[in-house]
Formats: sequence, C-alpha cells, structure tokens
Amino acid sequence: MKRREFIKATSKCALLCASPVILTTLQSCEDVEANNYSPETIPPIDDPTDGGSTSGGTTGGGSTGGTDGGSSTPYVSFDLSNADMQSLQTVGNSIATPSNTADPSGLILYRADSATVRAFTRTCTHSGGSVGSFVNGTATCGSHGAQFNTSGSVVGGPARSSLKEYRTSLDGNMLKVFYNE
Repeated sequence: MKRREFIKATSKCALLCASPVILTTLQSCEDVEANNYSPETIPPIDDPTDGGSTSGGTTGGGSTGGTDGGSSTPYVSFDLSNADMQSLQTVGNSIATPSNTADPSGLILYRADSATVRAFTRTCTHSGGSVGSFVNGTATCGSHGAQFNTSGSVVGGPARSSLKEYRTSLDGNMLKVFYNE
C-alpha cells in the first residue's frame, strides 16, 4: 500500500468514527411555536449564570408575596434596597433573577423610568433557552443568539415572538411581579 493510499484510508476511517460524536453536538433550531411547545413547561434553572447583568451577575431576592389585597392575583416581591437588587435603583439598569414562583426560568427586571420596573420571562421564545439581562438595551439568548429590546420585542436572531411580560407594581423600594398560577 502506498503512503498516499494509507493516509486516505486512515482519514476516512477517522471521519467515520468521529461522525456520531459530531452529530450528537448538533442542536436543532426549530421554532418553539412550530412544535406547540410551551415555554411555561420548562423546569427551573439550577445555575442561571448569564454574566450579562449590569449588576455583576444573576441575583435572587424574590419572596413569595401572596395575593394583592382583595384580588386573587398572586405575586412575588423584590426589595430593591437589598444589595443584590440595588442596581435597579438606576434607570436603564437590568438584572436577571433565578427561578422563582412567578417564572420557573427566572425574570429579567428592567428599570424603565423612575416609577416603572418591567419584568419579562427569561425563557426565549425561539427554543426555550435562557435569556440574559439587558445590556445596552438588548437581552440575548445564550442558545441561538435571539435578541430582544427593552419592550420584550424581537430585534434579531431566530425568535419570532416577544418575551412574555408580567404586570408589576412599584411602591418605594418594593417591587411586586404579578403572575397567574
């Protein structure tokens, strides 16, 4: 066997042996809506580190708040005076929270103005990946690069629908994020 034939045969063998490994690393980019997949069924994130938070990382700080007065709307509350939430005192800042009662994938909290903090799910509408906090007005999904603006609308990447937004109420330093169980 000539040297050239040997190298050619060995290369083919190596490629055939490596093919299963290569194929297992590929991930589909099918749309969530096309599969009738509901982002609400995603299990909690155990270690939600996205590194994109303007406060230096992800944070907790939420506590189950119960219901709003006489209404039956449940909420989770956040004390913005806590050290891990203080960046939300500044308009334009954002943080990403871990799993909580309102959303098993966590929340993206964004200080829109002096009287408003907006809350969005961290679940990407493309494939259910985890979306980080807003950096320079854009939140990015780490899985396939879908991008969302501070209104939750898609501005880039494969996602086709906006992030789910939760109703919020801000009273001093206490933020309530309302959700339906």
